[in-house]
Amino acid sequence: MPDVPTRLSSLSLLHRCKVTGSDGDVGIVRLALIDPADWRIRFLVLETGAWLFGRWVLILPSLLLQPIQRGSMHMDVNQRTVRTSPTLHPLQGVSTQQTRATLLHYGQTVPTSKQLLVVSDEDLRGYELISDGRGMGNVVDLIYDDVAWRLRYLLVDTSAWWQGGPRVLISPLWLTEIDPATKRIRLTVDRAVVRASPRFQDIGTIDRDYETALHRGYGQRPYWLEPANAG
Repeated sequence: MPDVPTRLSSLSLLHRCKVTGSDGDVGIVRLALIDPADWRIRFLVLETGAWLFGRWVLILPSLLLQPIQRGSMHMDVNQRTVRTSPTLHPLQGVSTQQTRATLLHYGQTVPTSKQLLVVSDEDLRGYELISDGRGMGNVVDLIYDDVAWRLRYLLVDTSAWWQGGPRVLISPLWLTEIDPATKRIRLTVDRAVVRASPRFQDIGTIDRDYETALHRGYGQRPYWLEPANAG
């Protein structure tokens, strides 16, 4: 696929982001719901304002009209559409029925698979990464692309096994298994490779040259060279 420039940001910064629609304020972002099958951000969970009694609703991130700026998102939606969208209970997960209903509500094609599983970015934070039976660190944040709305990297704190160790980036494409019961993620790279990987400084320093060096260091094919349907 063509090497299309991306806009990478942190999902932790997306939380509390103000959302406006065509006829006024809609709410604030509370969660991002991610499909681990392809690491696409399927939905955003919004807490609506007083106009809808603070209900939590699901909305499609693809409705974004402009780049996110200063904690604000402008989306191609109106309050009536949000009012009639599926409601989410803050303390409950999202069922396959809810995901299907949301896709239908926004006129999207519903996948034929029996289950549409999603995991929240909040749940993924704190998961431990494991390789060859050894801990690699814990997820402290998630880096996403707000053009393709894909999760691109896990930001991992390695200090538990690497004294003074930095935070490193791990692509979700290098994971082999997610175990919600133990909050563990297994991956293909080992500690030696992580030690030799390019250092992460901050999101503003992630450019294509850095990403190229990162993938080369891990011995992995860059995601932007994959077929278009792979992300």
